[in-house]
Amino acid sequence: MLLPWQQAIIDAFKAERIQLIAHVADSVLAPIIAALEADDAFTVVTLTREEEGVGLLSGAYLGGMRGALLLQTSGFGNTINAFGSLPLPYQIPFVVLHSQRGFLSEHNVVQVAGGRAVPAVIEALDIQEFVLDAADTAPDIAQRAVHHAFVARRPVVLTLSTRLTGGKRR
Repeated sequence: MLLPWQQAIIDAFKAERIQLIAHVADSVLAPIIAALEADDAFTVVTLTREEEGVGLLSGAYLGGMRGALLLQTSGFGNTINAFGSLPLPYQIPFVVLHSQRGFLSEHNVVQVAGGRAVPAVIEALDIQEFVLDAADTAPDIAQRAVHHAFVARRPVVLTLSTRLTGGKRR
């Protein structure tokens, strides 16, 4: 059973006619991914590397399909060149649902440096980031952020804060 904020993300995807979900497996995102896989409204593709999703979603958008990329902080670094050379200069919108690593509740020291760097990388790429950090505000922020990607015609990052998710457990 999904938590209300998790269901709100799926509802926001449906409201904005997102059909294609590309993801790299992640335990924090696993309940959302499982729900998306079980829903006939979505086509879910498992990636081997995160930058594949940038290309896949860009091509899908050009073919008339809206999408979302689900990944964790440690995979965001893999997408930098792909973002800079395709969806950003060509104004191709999609949503990046990003589970935060390297912050509160982090158990793996190798996640801290990358986790701290990702917000600055998102800013340097001039991608808008919206943070879900409380269950009571998450549904509104999720709906408005997902909508914003397609109004702005640019990717947006929807970050799942460790304050909301509890972080990644061992």
